[in-house]
Amino acid sequence: MQALKKQSLTEDGLEFVTDQPEPNAGHVEVKIRVEAASICGTDQSIYQITSKPGMRDEMLAYNGGDLSRYQPIVVGHEFCGEVVEVGEDVTPGIAKPSDYVTSEMHIFCGHCQQCRTGRQHICKNIRVKGLHLDGAFAEYVVVPASNVVNLGRFGGRAVIPPRFGAFLDALGNAVHTVMEGDVEGKTVAILGCGAQGLMATAVARTLGATRIYVTDFSDPRGSFNASRLAGRFQTAKELGADFCFDTNEEAAPGQKQELMQHARDEHGGGIDVVLEMSGAESAYNDAGGMVKNGGQIWQKIVRNLVRDARPACFGKVGLEGKTGKAHRP
Repeated sequence: MQALKKQSLTEDGLEFVTDQPEPNAGHVEVKIRVEAASICGTDQSIYQITSKPGMRDEMLAYNGGDLSRYQPIVVGHEFCGEVVEVGEDVTPGIAKPSDYVTSEMHIFCGHCQQCRTGRQHICKNIRVKGLHLDGAFAEYVVVPASNVVNLGRFGGRAVIPPRFGAFLDALGNAVHTVMEGDVEGKTVAILGCGAQGLMATAVARTLGATRIYVTDFSDPRGSFNASRLAGRFQTAKELGADFCFDTNEEAAPGQKQELMQHARDEHGGGIDVVLEMSGAESAYNDAGGMVKNGGQIWQKIVRNLVRDARPACFGKVGLEGKTGKAHRP
């Protein structure tokens, strides 16, 4: 079958192959014909592997970090498609041929302490299809039947079009992060105006946030310049943001200070819930400057674990990471 593979962790790019063996469903698995797939930031990092040492290390996590033991894999973990084969021991009712589905692509071990206590999303031995195991940038993919989410059809047509069904992984992450913040009736700041941040904006508005601030950091010397950021901010406002700020003080003098001042003056000393969706060190530091004492900071994406803990220590701020996977908590 056709597939996109990561053949080497010492070279950028992916290889299109036409001779990838077609997988068969195991006894508790289903085989899915892929109808649509989407590209995530993780996939971009895999593509640009030579400049992403952290991603390379993650892909070698189950090879003892030994580059010589790396086996090429099919990449991709965001997709939807049609079930074409069901393993003989799959519980009746979970999935059947012709079902239109997506899937959780994190494979849990089922026997570690976290799995035994119902916290499979932080499984000690978790593996990810498209990162450690063959993924969805192919004609077919197999997954545990218990991971499947049925998207449904009505009158023979997909309720959720494939171009959206392939994107539910990212939406699920945003939904989980916002729900953990319990945002109803609260002020919310969303740091990062990429796909995750924009979806979090829509979810926060839907769940009853009273005021929503969205920030990002433009790069006047790069592709993400002020003009492009303005387009993102326009989308954020259409999705429910009340205020948008560029926190690059060189490109947008005064905006960051205006944001901090507004948060302190208008909302009793700061924002109730800050959702850090970018993974940028500067954004985390901004979060500490705008959250109120007793507020919450939720960190969705982590690129650098060296953090200033003073906001949490001295402001009695709840600081938590969110690793909830796409379709299940």
